[in-house]
Amino acid sequence: MRDPLLNEALRRLAAEAATRFTTLVAGGDQIPFDVAEQAGPDEAFFHSYVPLTARYVREREAELRSLPAFEPAREAVALAGVAAPYLEQRGEDVPAEPGERAARLLTVFIASLWDGCTEFALDRERLESALAVLDAETGDVDEAEIVVVPLVGLKMSVARLQLPHGMQLVRADSFEAPIEAMRSEGMGRAAWEPQFLAIAEQGEGADSAAAALRQLGELISVMRLFKGGGVGLGPYAFAPTGECSWRRIATGAPAPRGDGYRLSAEDVEQLVELAATLEARPDPAGALAWAVHRFELGCERASAVEGLSDHLLALRSVLDGQGPVGASLPMRAAALIADDSTDRLAARERVEAAMELERAQMSGGSLEGAAGLAAWVEESVRRILRDAALGELGTDLNEAADETLIATGLDGGDVEIAVTAQDVEPEPVPPPEPELHRPTPTSEEEHDMDQDTRVLEPVPAEDEIRITATNWLDEVEVEGSTLDFPAIEGDVSHRERIDTPRVHHLFPVPEDADWEVRELKYEHYKRNVS
Repeated sequence: MRDPLLNEALRRLAAEAATRFTTLVAGGDQIPFDVAEQAGPDEAFFHSYVPLTARYVREREAELRSLPAFEPAREAVALAGVAAPYLEQRGEDVPAEPGERAARLLTVFIASLWDGCTEFALDRERLESALAVLDAETGDVDEAEIVVVPLVGLKMSVARLQLPHGMQLVRADSFEAPIEAMRSEGMGRAAWEPQFLAIAEQGEGADSAAAALRQLGELISVMRLFKGGGVGLGPYAFAPTGECSWRRIATGAPAPRGDGYRLSAEDVEQLVELAATLEARPDPAGALAWAVHRFELGCERASAVEGLSDHLLALRSVLDGQGPVGASLPMRAAALIADDSTDRLAARERVEAAMELERAQMSGGSLEGAAGLAAWVEESVRRILRDAALGELGTDLNEAADETLIATGLDGGDVEIAVTAQDVEPEPVPPPEPELHRPTPTSEEEHDMDQDTRVLEPVPAEDEIRITATNWLDEVEVEGSTLDFPAIEGDVSHRERIDTPRVHHLFPVPEDADWEVRELKYEHYKRNVS
């Protein structure tokens, strides 16, 4: 026993029970018995008496509870927390109250000590054997080395298949497993067909058994992505807790379809390759993870028709988003299902028919031809999700489908397709510079111009400061030389007005300013040249 307190408490209770029941029998109590037939020579049958000692102890549970060692033993059992698994293993009722649950274990344990005996002598060897069984049946499953689960529906040609992460698929007759794991009932096979087991190695630490069960669940996901068929984990897993002792663990796995799952020799090699590739890749995340889960729910339905909505939901989750091309869901799905334009058009029509079939299911309409169409949808979704899990379609299936449509020139055609241009922010364009026009001169201005005066005026506008300037070349008195200057300085049309937004800040104008230059008059003096 791992718990010395529990070990000692059970020993004391067994010793006191042996004394009490021996006294009762000596006082006149009768041990009930049963009559059994035994085969003899010449096909003759002899009758024998089988004592029902265990029943005698159960019927006198009150006597057992009155013993001084009973209460300490019950406290030790409750503290160890071993009552529930021990009673479940024997098919006994498990009381809800912890104290009563511990008391029930003590009654069953003491009754098993003398089952089939004619007297209540305390056999030390028998007691040690019963304690070892209790130890094994209540052992911690997280300390086991492996977890074994019967597989429902699996049929394959090889006796053992090694998979990544230490998992194996083995035929049950080549492995020492509990008898409960060998039953054919509910396993999707005939009694003469071999049963296959899935085995996962456990790690160390708490919840290692639960982690091993999750690995086996992921193996079922890989098998469903690989090919169609009904395959799943059995309702119970088993962990070895001692020599010839197994602890049963509920898997919580739903029952798969009843059509079975067959692996040929070629399938076995491909399955191993797929499992190894997926093991090296990160787990699906986001919409893809949700789609895989929904796809599996569809595979667990009784038929492909009942799983049609699940499979269409899986498609919608990964193909009903935004993308470079505003294609419909059937068009995108067809782009990933088929390889050429002709097949793509047919695939799109079948997806549209599947959506109509889903609406017919909702309204209770006709389901004619539903089985074949639903099976095709399931296989198509399996192919898309498998390629996506392998990384062959990138991280966004919407973009992958749209890129396929663009690359093929939208051969299938879709009136709802509209290419959306990407928004590109244009480069800022500077405002056009105003063009200065020379106004039509008046008679007075013509006179001034005749006297070598040039008037520069910008285009009149509201709130505009008008500027005039003289011919600055007249002020240059350099003889025998030329003046080089940028061409723009002599180009009136390229001069900037000071009220443009780009240069307005250089010439601040008070708000109360009232500037208006109506006319500038100049007096010109001519030098007499002799």
